Amino acid sequence: MLTTHADILEPILKALAKLTGQRILITIDGPCGSGKSTLAEKLSQATGAAVIHMDDFVIPHAQKTPERLSVPGGNADTERLSGEVLRPWACGKTVSFRKYLCHEDAYSEPETLPSGRYLIVEGTYSNLPAIAEHAGFRLFLTVTPQTQQRRLLQRVGPERIHAFNERWIPLENAYFAAYSLPDDGCMVIDTDQDHAE
Repeated sequence: MLTTHADILEPILKALAKLTGQRILITIDGPCGSGKSTLAEKLSQATGAAVIHMDDFVIPHAQKTPERLSVPGGNADTERLSGEVLRPWACGKTVSFRKYLCHEDAYSEPETLPSGRYLIVEGTYSNLPAIAEHAGFRLFLTVTPQTQQRRLLQRVGPERIHAFNERWIPLENAYFAAYSLPDDGCMVIDTDQDHAE
């Protein structure tokens, strides 16, 4: 079992070293509390990759129709992510993107994405087909429900964990089931240790 960040990074870096191509999109998917953001940060430090967070690409309130939200992963703004980031980055163009600010229901000022060979898209829903089709390397992190609950309790507190259990975790599980994730194209990593928090 992997027990340190180095243990996790070593097989990833070895696999990346075998890939060819000028630009490689890396996706890091998995349930909340599995350590996606932490791994993205460590992998970014090791490779120089810029990181895009799925939380910055949620659809605005006006698009949250029952029809859209009935689709697993429909809350993710894959159209804007593909148009503003993934397609231009793959072509070597300068990428200017906006983060969605959930509490304001508005977009941030444009930010310029640093150039580089690697780009990491981190977060649940990063294996939706509109994103995965651009990916050269896909990671899926796993965690036991018990460890997930402990980490979420530490992160959001007892007042907010109910929302995760009643809403966000069922939505994530529906997405994983709908797209049979993790699939054979994912490197699956067990992060059920304290180092991944």
